[in-house]
Amino acid sequence: MSSSLHPIEQKILSVLTHAGSLSFDALVKKTSLNEDQVRRALQWLSSKGMVSISDTKRTQLEVARSPPELTLVTKVSEAARPPTLDGLRAEFASPDEFSAALGRARSAGWVTVEGSAPAVVRLGDARGVEQIRSLIELASHGIEETAIPKGDSALASDLAKRGILRRVELRRVLVEITEAGRQSGAGASASGLLEKLTPEILASGAWRGKSLRPIDVEAKAPKFYPGRRHPVRDFIKEVRETYISMGFTELQGRSVHPGFWNFDALFIPQDHPSREMQDTFYLEGLSDGEMHRSGVVANVASTHENGWKTGSKGWGYHWRIEEARRLVLRTHNTVLTVKALSESKERETRVFAVSKVYRNENLDYKHLAEFYQMDGIMVGEGLNVRHLMGFLTEFYKKLGMSEVKLWPTYFPYTEPSLEVIGYSRSVNAWIELSGSGVFRPEVTLPLGVKVPVLAWGPGIERLMMMRYGLEDMRALYGTDLSWLRSRGELAGS
Repeated sequence: MSSSLHPIEQKILSVLTHAGSLSFDALVKKTSLNEDQVRRALQWLSSKGMVSISDTKRTQLEVARSPPELTLVTKVSEAARPPTLDGLRAEFASPDEFSAALGRARSAGWVTVEGSAPAVVRLGDARGVEQIRSLIELASHGIEETAIPKGDSALASDLAKRGILRRVELRRVLVEITEAGRQSGAGASASGLLEKLTPEILASGAWRGKSLRPIDVEAKAPKFYPGRRHPVRDFIKEVRETYISMGFTELQGRSVHPGFWNFDALFIPQDHPSREMQDTFYLEGLSDGEMHRSGVVANVASTHENGWKTGSKGWGYHWRIEEARRLVLRTHNTVLTVKALSESKERETRVFAVSKVYRNENLDYKHLAEFYQMDGIMVGEGLNVRHLMGFLTEFYKKLGMSEVKLWPTYFPYTEPSLEVIGYSRSVNAWIELSGSGVFRPEVTLPLGVKVPVLAWGPGIERLMMMRYGLEDMRALYGTDLSWLRSRGELAGS
């Protein structure tokens, strides 16, 4: 076994063979190796049973500052004559510190205040001062909390609460050689072994009479964490592949759009609360000046005002082109799918979009102001809500989510409408995953589409909460490297 040890392992065993046991810091010093080399070698030796490592922690009390009452008593006792109250006050850093010192010293009977013009401070029964003075002396050199004399423990606790003493956590790693390590260390010698063959060794003939050090194929390999995609990117890639496997085509688009495509084309009235500043990020002072009330825009405007040719009565208000022109950061990816719908001309269509959307949300465990959303639509003759339910059930199943339910709900631009909810075991609750439904005629007819259109829009982060058992979606964008690395291990990266 000794011949298969790495030279660093041999060096550590050689030192421990003579010392028996050493602290980690002492081992680093005696071997003249750096901390990482010693730490890695100890992992190897420990896995081979050649060293045992104990990690102990203890709490030590140290002096953070002098007790103000002790300072006051010292000044009074060293003064040639009783100092005045005002004179003592001037010697402290602040009036509050002086008041606290005087109050504690008087209540303990260590000093008394006499007279009034001027008031003077005289030394009282100061025998109790010795207890605090001796405790401060002990702590000035550092003392373990468990070593504090029993009669001083209450005083030490009080001084620690006041910040006079501070608690310092000390850690000591002790490395001790085992019998197996001692035997290997005694026989370890690298003099006749070569670590590797180099051109110089071959040319000089130094390899003659020597052997290569055997490799221990059973030794644990160190973990290393190569660069990889972020888990959110990995999940988006999986979502894309799922859509494409089901016959969909991906859409791409800009983050900024006129309010017309983000709201009006979806039959959302111009006075709807979701269009207010508390929900939407508008680009201040910017609008689409090329948009006019003609063609599709005119159809949508009339639908809002009186229902146009949809059979609806509309919303019954005066539609304003200025409001439709305002530029917004898209609040959903339906802005992309509805534009694609206007270009489909009733052709059978299956498209999806996975991109960031932006909402002025109050941040909590299931809401973000900037997040990924995937929207999709299916256009085709004869489609109905049963097809939608079947597709969504199969889609979530492909993503490994079986505990999914669909509930009737309301959305301004779909009828019937369904809310998709999934059970999260991490928060022990059903969480809203997406909205879905069949586009209303008020959405499709102004765009020139007369066949049924199925639509849905899940959020990526909420799906990932389900996938990874997270309690808070904000953890997806945190800096917890252990979590990020564990996701890589699960993904096989």
